[in-house]
Amino acid sequence: MEPAKQEKIKEIINGLLAAMDVGGQVADLEETQGEGLLVKIESPEAGYLIGRGGENLLALQQLSRALVNKKIADAPRLALDVNNYQQSRLEALKEMAQGLAQEAVTQKIPRWLPPMNAYERRVVHLLLVDRPDIKTESEGEGEARRIKIIPA
Repeated sequence: MEPAKQEKIKEIINGLLAAMDVGGQVADLEETQGEGLLVKIESPEAGYLIGRGGENLLALQQLSRALVNKKIADAPRLALDVNNYQQSRLEALKEMAQGLAQEAVTQKIPRWLPPMNAYERRVVHLLLVDRPDIKTESEGEGEARRIKIIPA
């Protein structure tokens, strides 16, 4: 992505943080494989930006996407992370998914992951898709949607 677009994205998100009167700024932009752009924010007030279970972070991400799409033509898809919260959460989910997949195979019974957002479910499905000994499916509605791991 061209540097001018990156600078404009930083400017938009830093402006949003300033308008919210929350300390913090964009520390880095990282292009992800097929996923768009990961915007890494560092903030001493990370708890406010992340919220309970990452709810505020998801809302901030939606708002940031809307602002960036309005102001930049052909803007990349954005994902936000505050103080590496998303990265840590995804790593924990991956570990949990691998462990539950192994339990499902060993015990020959289905196992369920806790409810998670669409992005997290996608990450888990992609993580386990190449395992021939299990299959995954999402079940439930809305905020209660979760992944079921089924032994093959």
